[in-house]
Amino acid sequence: MWVIGFAGNPVCACTAKKELFIVDRAAVVIATHRYEPGLQRCLSSVLPLLRTGEDLIFVDNGSGQNLGSWVSDHYPRTTILTLDRNNLFCGGYNAGIRLALTQGYEFVLILNADTEVIAPNFLARLLEAAHRRPRAAFIGPLVYHRTAGIVQRTCLSFPSVLHHALTWFPWRVHKKHFERQPARESEVEFLNGVCVLCRTAALAEIGLMDEIFGGYVEDADWSWRARKKGWASLFVPIPSIVHHEEPTGYEPYSLKTFLLKRNTVLWYLKVGRRTSALGYAAAALSLAWVRTALARSRKERMEYRSFADKLCKVYLGLLSRKAIGNWFGPPAGAWTGNIIAEKRG
Repeated sequence: MWVIGFAGNPVCACTAKKELFIVDRAAVVIATHRYEPGLQRCLSSVLPLLRTGEDLIFVDNGSGQNLGSWVSDHYPRTTILTLDRNNLFCGGYNAGIRLALTQGYEFVLILNADTEVIAPNFLARLLEAAHRRPRAAFIGPLVYHRTAGIVQRTCLSFPSVLHHALTWFPWRVHKKHFERQPARESEVEFLNGVCVLCRTAALAEIGLMDEIFGGYVEDADWSWRARKKGWASLFVPIPSIVHHEEPTGYEPYSLKTFLLKRNTVLWYLKVGRRTSALGYAAAALSLAWVRTALARSRKERMEYRSFADKLCKVYLGLLSRKAIGNWFGPPAGAWTGNIIAEKRG
């Protein structure tokens, strides 16, 4: 269940008529389940993208902190959506996109709450590309990671056990080689969901994100479904935002790591690649058990062992085609991981 609220805000108009017309057709959706100091920086930086305050749809994703009131006080006229529980990335953003669809927007920009817009014209340029490429369902710009000038790899390839096996070690030795982005406007397999413009006409045909993923690999699934219906993902190499991703919470035993590894197997099974699902699950479990054996302290060993046990349980459930239940973890069940990961996740 959600509550919708509205309030009024200064409008930052575009200078070019063409740009004004294009921006008028897009909503920006930002969802979060907690308050962070960077949220104000994010929302303030988004305002120059908008024609009116209502074009910003803010989703309080079950924070319990009354974030909607805080946003309404600081950013009047913002469209506010308050969810009664944390629906994770997919559920929170889907709620915002659904609202945008009911309001007749032709495009929706989904943007992480830990980002900062540094190029106020980037949305208009993405929309121009969308008009040139009418079969592009998803259009993504150049994203910087934590610091302007440091490019984040947002052009990604669908999961592949063979590719993962061949690049696992080289990636750890030569990360920069694998972080390269196309230098020209290009169709890609899929885009990282940190900052993506979505065409609502395509979403009407494809559907929204599969909420059972919660977060991670949902972008691959979304784009895979789009491809099956003849839609494309387009990368436009224009600067846009800085992604101020927190450096913690990605430990090998964290919730985020669990979601990534669980959802990769889930995706393989969804697309009918059972052999790949088995191979990936075996490799992920082997690595988890090796890390458990090599742990340097008792506490660390307990963390790794707990993670390996949870991963084994969820893989057995998925591979045996067990009905999704509490054993699956978020969003179907609780995360009962370590204390450190729970606080950071």
